[in-house]
Amino acid sequence: MSTPISDLARKFHTLVAGLDMEPHYKHFHTTPQHDGSPHVEVVDGKFSFVVTERGSELERIDNLCADDLLFLLFDGITQHMATTYELQNRIPETDGRAVWFPYQESLMENLNPSWGERLRKQHQRILAAHPLQTMKPSLPR
Repeated sequence: MSTPISDLARKFHTLVAGLDMEPHYKHFHTTPQHDGSPHVEVVDGKFSFVVTERGSELERIDNLCADDLLFLLFDGITQHMATTYELQNRIPETDGRAVWFPYQESLMENLNPSWGERLRKQHQRILAAHPLQTMKPSLPR
């Protein structure tokens, strides 16, 4: 591992400081919180991204470099920011991802241009498999 966890935590705090969001999302955890938030572990000299809730491990991605781990952490943070933004700026009869995806991509690009491009490609794959939906107005009952 070329990056000590303390350096990774410093980088995280530097990047997250510029985001306008709830303090809960600005914590860099190295132990399980069991509330669905991710934490970072070091296993065999590599980083692991781990999500636990109520004592159960829900997700684990092992053997990560520092950049990939930070991408995962900020993907979750910016997804929360983007879905909140979409909710506050909802366009009736429009698939929320039409607002959420570009907004999240922009947030990630501002943090790290390669992350923005990486997320854009992920979103393109999602939309290829699950295209944006045209919503029909609901009729009053």
